[in-house]
Amino acid sequence: MKSKFLFLSMLFIFVLVGCSQEKEVIKNDKNMNSTVENVKYTSQKPPQLKIGVNEEEFPAALGGYDWSYFDQEENSMASVQAETIPVSELVGKRKGPAVNSDTSIELKFEEEPISYQVNTWDSAGNITGSFKDVVLDGQSGRTIYEVVATWEQGTGHYFFPLTIE
Repeated sequence: MKSKFLFLSMLFIFVLVGCSQEKEVIKNDKNMNSTVENVKYTSQKPPQLKIGVNEEEFPAALGGYDWSYFDQEENSMASVQAETIPVSELVGKRKGPAVNSDTSIELKFEEEPISYQVNTWDSAGNITGSFKDVVLDGQSGRTIYEVVATWEQGTGHYFFPLTIE
């Protein structure tokens, strides 16, 4: 009886082992490469933007943004949606450099975006125009510019004032 029990137990164990699913470890270079690529996306905010005006530079204020980044602690992608204070408060009473229609304005991104658009705002907080670049013609006085830039990781909104003479 003991040998019968031993035989049935061994048979049961062999059946269990034989029916179990074997998990094979497959080295997936594609996933490893995407993880390595994600490491470069560890910045939790969009790149900085500096405005070049006549050989001088000043930073644009980062407003709201929608951004994805690789969280190394969680070993996964994370997303941030940040809102901002009103444009008038974000830029404040900052005067901005004095420029005229002949002034060269350069947008200097820390990392070049896929695309961007430039909007102009009036003092009441209304968008007054939308352009592919900074346009000085047709503007006068203190004008607030918004640059909406898009990267693979998301979109950032930047603001800066110029005083157009």
